[in-house]
Amino acid sequence: MMPDRMHDPKWCLFFDFHTMPACPDVGAKLNVEEVVDHLKTCGVDFVVFPARCNLGMAYYDTKVGIRHYSLKYDLFGKLSEACAKAGIAISAYINCGLSHEEALLHRDWTVLHSEGYTYMPDRMSHFFREMCYNSGYKEHLLEMVREVVSQYPVSGLFLDCFYTAPCIGVECMREMKRLGYDWQDRKQLAEFNHMKIVRMA
Repeated sequence: MMPDRMHDPKWCLFFDFHTMPACPDVGAKLNVEEVVDHLKTCGVDFVVFPARCNLGMAYYDTKVGIRHYSLKYDLFGKLSEACAKAGIAISAYINCGLSHEEALLHRDWTVLHSEGYTYMPDRMSHFFREMCYNSGYKEHLLEMVREVVSQYPVSGLFLDCFYTAPCIGVECMREMKRLGYDWQDRKQLAEFNHMKIVRMA
């Protein structure tokens, strides 16, 4: 379903929202046709819209991830189809490095920070759990990307938060040992982390 070429946009709109899992009635009153008509009237020819946000919530009918608990229909699917009919290109926003909900359900998928935390204590930071690409999360995320690009008429992907902090979880420790990295050396730990992120990309 991918278009033959990338869209060369003139006017773009980026929808930036991340909806808490307990939020009720997500998308319940959204009229997709009205939204797309308004975009067309404004001259928007390219939209970035979340297929998966940084809370790990999917806004499409996923068989792999977690569709937002209160979403009753395929929101991304309806919007992408309406955009395609109106000649508006759409790119799927997928957060890669963060997933609050999936991390709660799969603690073994999270980055284990050097201090021993799966998320940092309150240091003027966010509470989102970072995900480790050396865990089962890697294939999980890739499968979600495959779902989106095979099921919807997207012109591209916006893969956000690809960087994650260095991890000292068991999978990373084993690989560092095998490759000769000293995890206690901050520079070597950062080098290994960079290699891991580039490999995932």
